[in-house]
Amino acid sequence: MRGKKLVWIAVALAALLVWQRGALLRIDPKPEIAPRPERLVLRVWICENWMGSTAWIEKQCALFQRAHPGVNLRVRRAQISELTAEGAVLPDLLLFAPGVLADPQALLSPIHGELPIRDEIAAAGRWRGRQWGVPIAMGGYALLVNNEGFPDPEQPVLDQENLAAATQPAKGKQPARYALQCASGETLAYPAALLAQGGALSGGWPQGIAALRGGDILPGDFALCTIDKAYADFTARRVMALLGTQRDLRKFSALTEVGKGFDFRVVPPRQVFTDQLLLGGILQGAKEELCAELLWQLVGAEAQQALTEYGLFPVRGDVTGYNANNTPWLHAMALSLATEDIWVPNAFEWGEERKGFLARVGLALAQGGVDLMVDGAW
Repeated sequence: MRGKKLVWIAVALAALLVWQRGALLRIDPKPEIAPRPERLVLRVWICENWMGSTAWIEKQCALFQRAHPGVNLRVRRAQISELTAEGAVLPDLLLFAPGVLADPQALLSPIHGELPIRDEIAAAGRWRGRQWGVPIAMGGYALLVNNEGFPDPEQPVLDQENLAAATQPAKGKQPARYALQCASGETLAYPAALLAQGGALSGGWPQGIAALRGGDILPGDFALCTIDKAYADFTARRVMALLGTQRDLRKFSALTEVGKGFDFRVVPPRQVFTDQLLLGGILQGAKEELCAELLWQLVGAEAQQALTEYGLFPVRGDVTGYNANNTPWLHAMALSLATEDIWVPNAFEWGEERKGFLARVGLALAQGGVDLMVDGAW
């Protein structure tokens, strides 16, 4: 009897399962998920060859992205040829050095509004009466001097007598010591530009640097070596002075701070010149309002002060920059670059004018006393 009950219970359960099969197998639809908002991409290209690191730009772009949810900044270095490459997806914001663009109106939109930067620096971004590029950072040139070779700071450094006194022939295992070194190359209007004016660094060159070649005063690769080689010659005490840039100065200052350098000083040029500029331009049809906002952040006081973390110099006149006590030599170079009569090339004319400029530099090296400018023009 009990067995029959169990059979009937099993049959009833089976029937119930068949009846409820549809309900058991039914899956309720998932609730609809709101679509993700589309991220806005802002492309930033960097076309320059003097900064070395782009860390300051990347940091500022990261801050901008953080303050603009939904905006994705894509930052990368680019070659000049990419701007005219067929099918290229161009950037929204172009950061560039002088000489990159010859005809800004073909690619860029003019920039409106009063710029919070020094007018003599802002002029580098003007073309045919309009502002096409905004300078956002700069570097410069200076003479780094080993005080062992030039011990008297009151005497002109770059005269023939001082240079000859700074040299020494090889002694035993010690290599020969030369007076002066500078680099050349396509990356810069090389530091020998400082020599292009007769009295730019004191002393003058009545006969030009060529008069010192072939002797024991200059190394054989003077004005022919790479930037790294010129710096290495100075740090190794192979040369007693280096015509260099802010990168050399920053690196060597850091070296001396950890006890690996030597006592040195910096001699800025009397007539300050720099082609080490970084400008920002907004491409036509781009996200112009957003690009303008990013540009204004880059020239803002906070971002300009942050340049000192990377060995660069502000383009604003109201930003302190380097501290005279903590970074005395970078501070001295900043003061040199802050002069109102600084010479900077026009960013859009420099590609052509640079050829004549370097020709005059070469002439100055050969015969001395040649001006950087001819009748007010490069």
